[in-house]
Amino acid sequence: MMHLRGKGKVKRLCSLALTPMFVLGCCAGTQAASEKKQQTDYSMAVKATDDSRLDYAELKKRMLGRYDSHLEQLKQAENGYVSVFATDGKGVGDGQLPKGFSPWWQASASGKINKNVAGVDTDVTSLFARALNHSSQIKVFGDLPLIRETTIKEAEGAFDFTIFAEGSLSDLDEPVGDDLKTGGPLRYEETSKNLQYGIKKKFITGTDVELSQNIGDLDTNSVYFNPPDQAWTGTVLTIRQPLLKAFGLDYNKAQLNLASIDTLTAQDELRRQVESHLLEISRAYWALYMERSLLLQKSRLADKTREILKKMDRRTAVDIPSSLLARAKSQVHGHELAAMQAEYAVLNAQSKIRALVNDPALLNDKGVEMVTRQLPVNALHTIPYDTVLQTTLNNRPEVAQSVRQIQSAVLRLDQSQNELRPNLDLFLKTYVKGLEGDYEYGQSYSNQFEEGGPGFVGGLRFEYPLSNNSAEARNLRKKIEVRQLVRQLDTTVENVLLEAEVSYRELIKNYRSMVQSYQIMRADEQEVKELIVSVDYLLAQNEPYGDILYRLLDANERLTESEELYAKNELTYNYSTYNLHRAMGILVSTNNIAFTRGEDEDKLPRMKLEKTTTTNGAAAGQ
Repeated sequence: MMHLRGKGKVKRLCSLALTPMFVLGCCAGTQAASEKKQQTDYSMAVKATDDSRLDYAELKKRMLGRYDSHLEQLKQAENGYVSVFATDGKGVGDGQLPKGFSPWWQASASGKINKNVAGVDTDVTSLFARALNHSSQIKVFGDLPLIRETTIKEAEGAFDFTIFAEGSLSDLDEPVGDDLKTGGPLRYEETSKNLQYGIKKKFITGTDVELSQNIGDLDTNSVYFNPPDQAWTGTVLTIRQPLLKAFGLDYNKAQLNLASIDTLTAQDELRRQVESHLLEISRAYWALYMERSLLLQKSRLADKTREILKKMDRRTAVDIPSSLLARAKSQVHGHELAAMQAEYAVLNAQSKIRALVNDPALLNDKGVEMVTRQLPVNALHTIPYDTVLQTTLNNRPEVAQSVRQIQSAVLRLDQSQNELRPNLDLFLKTYVKGLEGDYEYGQSYSNQFEEGGPGFVGGLRFEYPLSNNSAEARNLRKKIEVRQLVRQLDTTVENVLLEAEVSYRELIKNYRSMVQSYQIMRADEQEVKELIVSVDYLLAQNEPYGDILYRLLDANERLTESEELYAKNELTYNYSTYNLHRAMGILVSTNNIAFTRGEDEDKLPRMKLEKTTTTNGAAAGQ
């Protein structure tokens, strides 16, 4: 057994000797993988924050640099995609609209429709400007950074100068057990007054300084008390400096830095909320334009159907059976119903805009028609895919918020690591005191500087919990929080890039849908034209044409359906440009919206959002 133990010991010694070599070999073999892993874990975030020294731009650059390869992969994958419908490199429905094309209803949709009410010109740009001035939702969003900003002032308050004063009055009357205290009297009587006042301050280094002045008087019935009716004064300077825990600029400025970061995070949130609200306004505008277009289309169809019905009615004795006439009448009523419903849809779309904008000018007791002056564009919006991705990563407020949260978490981690240290405080107290009888306060004050010298006391105070469980638990929690927020950044980046990808593809899809619906509409127009030519020809030849009239009825219905399809695709495409800008985080900047501070009528701070220049709404959507 002794021999076996020896062999075991030798084996263990050999193992220990070989372990460093083994570890070095493994480290050399996995160095690249380890370095790659370091780019995603909590320690990388800690190092990046330490290196940036609270420089947000540098930290953001370091953190987002981790996604460069991912962006390149997304770009290559998008470029490598070939549609299953592609033929010779060209997909179904590829092409463009004729240059200068505009549908027949465009001129009417951009002008007054209801002559009985006042009109208010609207476009996306003007609605944005109205919302910035009047929207209660935007005002709510604007208060958030102002509320957070107050925490900066609150954090600065920890380093304010503080004045203090304390006064006391004492009157003692108590029995004594020996003659030494009073020199005869059986009860000790003492009357005293004391006033302490001064100023104190905590410095950014963690140093606590207090300067105080004490003034008081004292009189007793003791025969040993000399001089009688004493007036005493004392000037005291007290300094306490932490040497380990709570030491240093970084620790003591942490709350101030955290408050500043929180304020900037709130500004990012304001921009996110504003962009979402402006996107809803753009959606509401194009929805109104579409409903006005549909109203014109359905009204025109109802008129055409009534005209055809009149012609069919005159042909009932010739070549139109009563059943077909009844069916035609049903279609007329159906189209009139659709036109009536479309009118109410316009009113509902206007109400949606008013709710989003909150401008009183958009409503009065006599009714208002919102005239949609901004025309849709049908040119292809061209922007490189990789530009979309990179712009999204750099400009989305959600990404900025995630980076700032990591910045804050690392600051809190630094605080918790500082709090792992023992308490070791240096303290120093120096003073001068004066004394004079007959309640001569002034002379006593002079004596403290003219007689004797200053006294002092100094030393060190040490304190450390044996287990330190609280500080260690906090530190561990902060480390996990940093790791969690790095992973949250990854999630946020994935989500915003997904939005950008989908928005980019939706823009292209909607453009192609618009082109194809145009082709459908043109085919239906051609059918209607040919049927009208047939009716005219048969009428000239005095031949029956009743069945052609009914076919014309159906053809007009199909044409209106294709016109509606085109209108919806056209306006969906125009909305897509705003949606893409929102997904890229540039909807505010492309519309020249600036955030400035001001005051309201109550002299309270307010965040003002205003357009710095006037831009064409259609262009802004490009």
